[in-house]
Amino acid sequence: MARFDLHPAHIDGLVNAGLQFGVIGVFDDPMPIGQMLLQQHRPHRDMEQKDGGPPDYVATVTDRALHPVAVLRLLDCYEYQTSGTIGWHVSEAHAWTNRMREKVLTRLPAEAEASVRHGADYVPAYRLLAAYTETPWGITELDQIPELGDGVIEVPVVRKVLRAEILTGPFHSPNKGLSSRVRHVTVIGVGEERTLPAFAQIFEPSDNAPGVYLLFEHGRYVARPADAPPGKWFMASGAHLHTSDSRWHELIGHSLPIPLHDRTEP
Repeated sequence: MARFDLHPAHIDGLVNAGLQFGVIGVFDDPMPIGQMLLQQHRPHRDMEQKDGGPPDYVATVTDRALHPVAVLRLLDCYEYQTSGTIGWHVSEAHAWTNRMREKVLTRLPAEAEASVRHGADYVPAYRLLAAYTETPWGITELDQIPELGDGVIEVPVVRKVLRAEILTGPFHSPNKGLSSRVRHVTVIGVGEERTLPAFAQIFEPSDNAPGVYLLFEHGRYVARPADAPPGKWFMASGAHLHTSDSRWHELIGHSLPIPLHDRTEP
């Protein structure tokens, strides 16, 4: 990602966040903080006054309640664009942004900091929220920062699952069931309570591996689609589920394939 000089509005966003989250006192002058952040960001841009004073900066203060997740986006961008400057890791700006981040994270649900898979990497869960992704990477005006709104911040929980392979043979008749279009499923729950023991929470679901429940019926386990509407009747399609993962035995009590009930009829 290319580095660029941040607009003064980005500094305004950080200053307003500092006021909102108590890192800058209510009766404190926010101007020196903004000057400090700007000076660290552009140390070699002739930003200091001729008399050696701090760079010109006049804070623009807003009464909008900024979304905490959007503030984290501002912090991430500022740190990325500034981390290559001389003395960054021992600078006042670095210490200030760390303090700011800690303060903002206390306003979010605990699961917001959990690492979740995103592409080939793992990122904090808050980076997948709309307030983060929809905030520009380097704002040019304060109105680009989302507001907190009703104050409710929901972080989607990514459920870890156990993946299994769909086995089919010559008598496979799914009638448009999931085994007609995919080769894997993810087990997201077992039994009447449809929960998954911690030892089996390994992978994350994907579009190519729909969720299924393993239900114990008539003395054996069968698998059924997890997204089935209530009252929908499913029957065996000739497909079975199996995985070589040793947790399969722990989950169902044996290491054999089990029937996949994914066939429906009008």
